[in-house]
Amino acid sequence: MTVARGLQLDVKRALIVTAVGLAGALGALVVVLQLAGSSDAIEVQLGDPDFRGIHAADLAAEIAENGPVPFPDLVGNELPIWVHHHGDDPTVGWVTVSARVPGSTGCLVQWDTDGGTTGDGVFVDGCDSTTTWPADGAGLAPLAWTVLAGELRIDVARTGGTSP
Repeated sequence: MTVARGLQLDVKRALIVTAVGLAGALGALVVVLQLAGSSDAIEVQLGDPDFRGIHAADLAAEIAENGPVPFPDLVGNELPIWVHHHGDDPTVGWVTVSARVPGSTGCLVQWDTDGGTTGDGVFVDGCDSTTTWPADGAGLAPLAWTVLAGELRIDVARTGGTSP
């Protein structure tokens, strides 16, 4: 009669396989850490460098009916903006400016529909109502913009750009 033997464990072979496995894992960890580098410079770039998804013709019609549109807090509470449009062509005539009062840290620009000499409205300093800017945004920090395939895109990565 044949007797079945149970599983036999070769301790020496098991220790060798374990040692080789651990050495391989440690080697892989060292390689990954070397490839990652030890630079202190970390640059976080989340999202697109431009604010997009705005149908230019629809926004132009909204602005013609109700005035400029504010977009608060586009870049982590750093860049609230105003978007205004002049003319009938939604591919040109955009005014995109920072809603922060130039030289101020806490004051925001507001829109006054009754202001201005032409009755078109003016931008007003929220902390000093005697300070105003024309509807074309002259004197406020501009943001570059483009219209691609009917979509208005506003460059929120930097202020001070020029627009077409």
